[in-house]
Amino acid sequence: MIINRDVKHEGDRMQLEFEYIQKWLIGDKGIDVGCGTNRLSMEILAIDQQPDRRYSHCDLVHNCHDLEIKTPFAFSGKEFTFVDNELDYIFSSHCLEDFEDIHAVFKNWWKKIKPNGYMILLLPDMENGRYPKVGEFNGNPSHRTDVGEKYIKEMLYTLDLQFEIVQCDTIPHNVSCTIDIVIKKIK
Repeated sequence: MIINRDVKHEGDRMQLEFEYIQKWLIGDKGIDVGCGTNRLSMEILAIDQQPDRRYSHCDLVHNCHDLEIKTPFAFSGKEFTFVDNELDYIFSSHCLEDFEDIHAVFKNWWKKIKPNGYMILLLPDMENGRYPKVGEFNGNPSHRTDVGEKYIKEMLYTLDLQFEIVQCDTIPHNVSCTIDIVIKKIK
């Protein structure tokens, strides 16, 4: 797996964040949901709902809410059918908080992951004041839900999923306002 080194990010903050989750990108079939212009890797199928190349460098334009893609999609010699339990992992960086109905979005994504696969999330840490909450000054106007470690953990238990959190909040706070959460699907 090669993390996208072609794109330089401000102070390489995004590059640093990507390196904290790289070891969980296991398997042949993984996707980057809501990639925007910060695509994880050219080797991973990138999906975004934005068709304009100025705002997204995706391979497949589709609504990131549901991943109910009806037509098989060929990428890098693999066919993605988007049936339940097909993907080895879903990676998403700074996308989930853009939805008001995060529980529904997460469930839609979760069902596409195989048992023993991973949900790999990078999220702004709004709970600990490291990133502005929805509607606060200097906040991102596309954010719809305040997220963080506590929010995700409560959501996982509310959805009654069988999971194991294998990594959480390992990115140093002095270099990023992002929290990483890696969740293994048990069943």
